[in-house]
Amino acid sequence: MNLASNIIIADKILKSPRILSDTELGPFVVGLIDGDGSLQVNHWRKKNLQYRLVVKLADKPLNSDMLRHIAKVYGGYVRHGVEKESSYVQWIINDQNTFKQTILPLLDNYPPLTSRMRLQYYFFKKFLLSPIVEHYFIDRGLKYQNRDSILPLFTEAPNYFKEWLAGFIESEGSFSLRVQGNYSFSIGQNHDCYLIKAIRDYYGVSHLTIDYKTGKISGYPFYELSVGSAKGTGKVIEHCTTLLQGYKYYQLAVFVSKNKVFNNRSKEFFE
Repeated sequence: MNLASNIIIADKILKSPRILSDTELGPFVVGLIDGDGSLQVNHWRKKNLQYRLVVKLADKPLNSDMLRHIAKVYGGYVRHGVEKESSYVQWIINDQNTFKQTILPLLDNYPPLTSRMRLQYYFFKKFLLSPIVEHYFIDRGLKYQNRDSILPLFTEAPNYFKEWLAGFIESEGSFSLRVQGNYSFSIGQNHDCYLIKAIRDYYGVSHLTIDYKTGKISGYPFYELSVGSAKGTGKVIEHCTTLLQGYKYYQLAVFVSKNKVFNNRSKEFFE
């Protein structure tokens, strides 16, 4: 993916993210959808069903470039907006033919790995292929009722997990430098403890404890992994450097450039 214009960080030009192959981009996009996507089925005057995919991200460096590239490959369009004084950028698809030609094959080849999106996809696909309005009104409130019966979605990470995880990190991961100069990577998810365990095991930090919280507003169980050791964080950086495409690539470049432990990797991000 080539950047629309040069991005300067501390007087250095940021390199463009590596262009992903088709077999890398597919699971990456699914990871992004798993994190920040929404598959929606709505009705028009109780007569017809309408379908929509939305991936909504903060309008931060590289996110618009990333979504425009994805839209070129899979269809749809990109739109910018402002909500509560915060700018955002969205990738949107609402064309049934596009869903049938690109999105259904994508999500069948690389099934979503969060229970939220897996259940959304079951519902979405059912009514896209069989648009019976009466059945829609019966089923729409039952979309997530079988969540517990399908958990965990896997016990062994699928073969596309590497690329999927990079897309998921674009949505849900964070690289942060603390005031004391410490460094950390964190990622979390509602409901899906199995997924956070799989991420922990992928990075070889199985000794770490997964934090459990309950959402103050939603009441949902939330599971979070934080990696703070140089060895563990180094594994995350190694994985992400050649796969991230959006703002998290930018965030990682800043993270590496400001960190004494990882500063020697700056050449991988800057010209």
